[in-house]
Amino acid sequence: MTLLSRHRRHIGVLVAGLFGFLLVSNLIPDPLASGQWRVPIPDSFTWSQRLNYKVRNIGIYLQDNFGFRATLPILRRDLREALGSPDSRPFYTGRDGQLFWGREQTPAQSAGALVRAANVERFVTMVGEMQRVLAPAGTRIVVAIPPNAQSVEMEALPEWYGALNYPVTEYDLALAGLKAEGVIAVDLRAVLRASPRPRYLMTDTHWTSRSGVLSFNAVMAAAGHPDWQVDPAAVLGPPEPTARGDLLRTTRLPPKMKEQEEPFRIKDRAAAPRLDPALKHHNEHAAFRSLAYDYAPTGQRVLILGDSFTGGAWPRLFLNADVSVVAWMHESRRVTGSCDFNFDDVKNFAPDLIIIARTERFFPCYGDDWPAGLPRPWSHAVPKNVAP
Repeated sequence: MTLLSRHRRHIGVLVAGLFGFLLVSNLIPDPLASGQWRVPIPDSFTWSQRLNYKVRNIGIYLQDNFGFRATLPILRRDLREALGSPDSRPFYTGRDGQLFWGREQTPAQSAGALVRAANVERFVTMVGEMQRVLAPAGTRIVVAIPPNAQSVEMEALPEWYGALNYPVTEYDLALAGLKAEGVIAVDLRAVLRASPRPRYLMTDTHWTSRSGVLSFNAVMAAAGHPDWQVDPAAVLGPPEPTARGDLLRTTRLPPKMKEQEEPFRIKDRAAAPRLDPALKHHNEHAAFRSLAYDYAPTGQRVLILGDSFTGGAWPRLFLNADVSVVAWMHESRRVTGSCDFNFDDVKNFAPDLIIIARTERFFPCYGDDWPAGLPRPWSHAVPKNVAP
C-alpha cells in the first residue's frame, strides 16, 4: 500500500513539474526580451573591456532576457484587461499624456503633503558641515536639486492634483535651511518652470536634455561663473524620435505616444572619462562609477555629486570654463539611497567647486545615512523632529 493516494501523487507530479519548468525557464531566452545589455557597451571598448563588462553584468543581462521576465508582465496585463480588472502601475498619467512617477512618495513630496523635516534638516546640516570642513581650502559648494516632474510640469498634472494645496514642501525647507547655513542654492523649479514645455520626457522620470543644459547654466551663474554657461543650440541637435522612457520600461507597456528628444551634440573639450585614484568608493551600480574628465593642464577642479540627472552630460558641458578636471560621483553608495557617499573621496579629490545635485525624491537624508569620513555635529544627540 502506498503512502499517498493517487490524486495526491498526481498533484505532486504537477507541482514538481511546475518547479522544474521554472528552473528550466531561466535557461530559455524570453521571446519578448530585447536581448540587449541594460547599459549599452561603448563602441570604444576593446574586446577585453567588453568581456570584463559582460562578466560583471551577466546577472543583470540574465534577469532582463531570460526566465520570461518580460513576457509575464505582459500576460498579467492582458489577463487583467480581459477580466475587466484595473491594473496597478508605478506611474500615473497627466492631462496631456505626460507620465509621472508614483512611487517613493514622489507625488506627496512635490505637493507638500509629505514633509520629512528631520530628514531635510539632516541634509542641510550635512551640506553645512561639508562647507565648514572644506572652507579653509577655499572650496565652494553650490546645491542644485533636480526637481521631480510633478514640481515643474504643473500644466500637465491630473485634475485631482489641484486638491493638494500645501504651503511648504521639502524643497522649500531645504532652500531656506541652506540659506541659513550660508550655502549657495539654486531653485531649479523656478528655472525650469520659466522655460517652454516639455521640460521632462513624456514617458520618463528624467528631464529633457534642454532642461539639463538650462539647469547647468543656472548653476554656473550661481557659482559666480556666468561666462561658463553654454548655448543650448551649440550642444543640442534637432529633435528626433527616441526610445520609450523608463516609466514604460518598468512595466513593458507599449508606448502610447512618440517620444522626441534633442540629443546632445557636444564637441568635447575634455578627454575620455577615466577612473581617478582619489575617487575610490563607487556606487553599487556599474553605470554609476566615479569618473574624471581632463580639460586642461591648469584651471579649477570641479566635483559633481549627483545621479542619473547629471551623470554623463554635465561633466562634458564645461566647454567655456577655466577648469583642469571635472569629476562626477554619485551622491549615494546605493542607487536609491542618499547621503551615504564617502567624504574622504571628496577631500582627496581636492575640488575648488562642488556641485551637489541629488534629485528631489532622494535628497533628504534617510535613517542614519551620513557620509563616511564627515564629522557628525550630533554624535550623541537625537535630531530635531525625531522621536527618541
